[in-house]
Amino acid sequence: MKKNLVFTLFGLLAICLVGQIALSFDRVSVEQLIRTKSCPDCDLYKANLDRLDLTNANLQGANLKRAKFRKATLFGANLTGANTMGTNFEGAMWIDGTICQKGSIGYCAKSEK
Repeated sequence: MKKNLVFTLFGLLAICLVGQIALSFDRVSVEQLIRTKSCPDCDLYKANLDRLDLTNANLQGANLKRAKFRKATLFGANLTGANTMGTNFEGAMWIDGTICQKGSIGYCAKSEK
């Protein structure tokens, strides 16, 4: 009984770990984006892209869900059709050159003037 419980718990843990790995970003896509500034339709789910200069980057149709772009430069970037649900843009330079304010999750919150 005790042995079966241990095997069951170990199996569940293994399934959870494999599931987490499968649900994270594609490292090759991150490397491609950094190298070429072009990664249309890439899977960047939960990728940490903080402080990167992505000026004029092509991220059209990319999965950016829950990725981090804090203090990154996205000036002129193409985000058409990208999934930005839960993406952190705090302090990032947006595609039009404005700085995203605190609370910029899923979109760029611009300061009220």
